[in-house]
Amino acid sequence: MKVLVPLVLALGIATPAGALDAIGEIGANLDGEELNWQVMRQDDGSAMVQITDIGPLTMIELHALGDGSISIGLIFHGKPSGDTPPAGLAIDMRPDRGAMAGAVWESEEEPPQMSIDLLDLEDEGRIQASFAATLCRRDAPDDCRDVEGRIDTSLGAGP
Repeated sequence: MKVLVPLVLALGIATPAGALDAIGEIGANLDGEELNWQVMRQDDGSAMVQITDIGPLTMIELHALGDGSISIGLIFHGKPSGDTPPAGLAIDMRPDRGAMAGAVWESEEEPPQMSIDLLDLEDEGRIQASFAATLCRRDAPDDCRDVEGRIDTSLGAGP
């Protein structure tokens, strides 16, 4: 998952601004600093969202740009639903405005928590959820901060 993030972000940055439409938002408070990102879809329908079924697992990866970048990866056993919390959850954030520069904050030590209000994989799909985590700098693992946030986005299927 972490290998895909820079590639997806680089593709999003290289695409002309007029070719991108916001399909949702992710907002968070990182130790008192309000951060906001947009999940984007290109004119061809491709989005900064990936849903993958691998046997009994379903993985949903969300990538968004704005105040830097954020990536959220969810893993579900069986068919995902709002009634079942994800079996796995990872959050990586670059809160610096340069999406490819700056410190990477990641959820490595303590697993993040997520409460899903809505998860619909039909048609265009949608997720509405809140999350909380302790993120630590990849280059300084003792520097950790609490983050709380909210996701409200289409999953990008369709034009």
